[in-house]
Amino acid sequence: MPDSPISRIFEDLKSLGDSYRKEKIAGYLKTSSLDFIGVELPDIHRTVKQNIKGLKIDELPALMDGLWKIRTFETRLAAIDVLKVYAKKGSVKTAMILADKWVEDGDTWGIIDPLCSPTIGSMILRDAMVDETLRTWRTSDNFWRRRASVLPFLHLALKSQYKPEFNDRIFEAVSPHISDKEFFVGKAAGWVLRELSKRDPDLVRKYYVENREQMTKLVIREGSKKL
Repeated sequence: MPDSPISRIFEDLKSLGDSYRKEKIAGYLKTSSLDFIGVELPDIHRTVKQNIKGLKIDELPALMDGLWKIRTFETRLAAIDVLKVYAKKGSVKTAMILADKWVEDGDTWGIIDPLCSPTIGSMILRDAMVDETLRTWRTSDNFWRRRASVLPFLHLALKSQYKPEFNDRIFEAVSPHISDKEFFVGKAAGWVLRELSKRDPDLVRKYYVENREQMTKLVIREGSKKL
């Protein structure tokens, strides 16, 4: 990949790396099997933005796929940054094929979360096909995939995006996981409910009354913090 956008982004990130920060990030994420460079998020965002200027939308899938394959935490975040851009105007089908592979390959919330919200979340608003795909993820044995079936709907609950018509879709996504004993899945369900409670607290209170017996303590605690 001589003098390609992939190599330029990778080299730019390596030049920004810091050994102390590298150890700190690796220790914080713990579960990730990736290598680390030690670059802060604003620098990753800036590096990607600078290097994709002038690229055509149909050039982005190869770029983000190449960045992902490098198998460092920072290049994977860079790949997700490119996907965020592509998700706005590119092929939703192509974007979701990549996202599906990345979810299967992900092993830390540090990757899964930004991939889901706002990235996959923004595509929910573009194509109903995304909802259908996420429904198939809900029963996965892979708990990261179950988490990824919930978190895109956090995007719909945010103040900048929320519409009352989204309520049913949000509850449909959350409900299969309110009894899930896996920490990262229950945490995600509670997080989405908490965000929705900022928009419509009475609606979420009603949901808690009707479903409390099925909920784990984690979901009750996390989702009711703003009620």
